[in-house]
Amino acid sequence: MASAMIEIEKFKNLLKKKHKLAVFVDGPNVLRRDVNLSLREIKENLKTIGLIKICRVYLNQNAPSKLVEAAINEGYEVVTTPSDVDVCMAVDATSAIYNPAVNVIALVTRDTDFHFVLKKAKEMGKATIVVGAKENFSSALRNTADEAILLEGMKESREMENKGGNKDEKEKKADESKSKEGIMDKIRKGLASRKSGKPKDKDIKNTDVKK
Repeated sequence: MASAMIEIEKFKNLLKKKHKLAVFVDGPNVLRRDVNLSLREIKENLKTIGLIKICRVYLNQNAPSKLVEAAINEGYEVVTTPSDVDVCMAVDATSAIYNPAVNVIALVTRDTDFHFVLKKAKEMGKATIVVGAKENFSSALRNTADEAILLEGMKESREMENKGGNKDEKEKKADESKSKEGIMDKIRKGLASRKSGKPKDKDIKNTDVKK
């Protein structure tokens, strides 16, 4: 019963947040072996900023059924297409720009072409966030979006976990957790200052978030 009450309170606090997000994940671009971002980690990071109203992952129609199932289990709406995944995602993201129930557009991708969507969103008064992998991330995306969240792929994270003793790893994770909370707080403040028309903190841009 106590656990249920805690979850209810968390939900009430979430509803009080002013930021309403539309999240679009470029599956073929970030859910691949050489990148392999965690869908759960993506969502957990963005939920600290506001309430996610739209949460979609875009995949090719030939995507493995296990990947589709995993995305659904994490609470994503899966959109599969036989044609260009980028075009499908760009059309939906552009449509969300004109949705009055959304004031933050979050794109999870490394594809430079999406900087046009980010620019349009900003022109229409929406805050913009881009989420991607630390390695080989597009500077065009990072410099176009209001905020950038860079994550480590699950493969790299597992390799880091296998190094060092258990005690050192626990301490390391605790430090990373504190750092992550501080970074997300800066992102929230940056979005708030942007909405109020005040200059945002220069430290918010080009932020790295480790798992």
